[in-house]
Amino acid sequence: MVTLRCTRKLYKFLEIVPVETPEPPTGALGDWYANLVPTYAGDLIIFVNELSLVTVAIPVWESENLIPLFRARVENLLLMIGVPKKVIDREIRHLDPVQFARTASRSVLGSMNDIAWNYQIISEEAEYVAHLSLSDAELKLSQMPSGALNYRFPSDVAKDLLAGKD
Repeated sequence: MVTLRCTRKLYKFLEIVPVETPEPPTGALGDWYANLVPTYAGDLIIFVNELSLVTVAIPVWESENLIPLFRARVENLLLMIGVPKKVIDREIRHLDPVQFARTASRSVLGSMNDIAWNYQIISEEAEYVAHLSLSDAELKLSQMPSGALNYRFPSDVAKDLLAGKD
């Protein structure tokens, strides 16, 4: 079980109604936050993990397949940062079922705003290389130190959480 804690803007776009009292997450990474972000390369739906601040994104035009693509992007990112496949498979199983709820942490929202800005910058830079690689952007953002994590890398925090460390 996982909760996608969406911004109001994303709720309106997806035309979903949030649950009032979400069930607690069952995976090591906890819940995820999601927002709709305009970029030079096209609008994205970004997802930010509440505990590690790792992030994945999908193009907004793929929103009909939101949940399967979210799971696939998380799996891909965890592979790229070096998480063992067995551990990834276990965590991906915890991304089902998905419930939608309101955001609950201003700190995560602040970090998500920084991450959104970085996606916008990366998409502008991608203009010069002819395309935006979401995998490259996700990996780059997972390896940027975050003040909210005491200047640790989100990828390192995610690996520690998945290994059972804090």
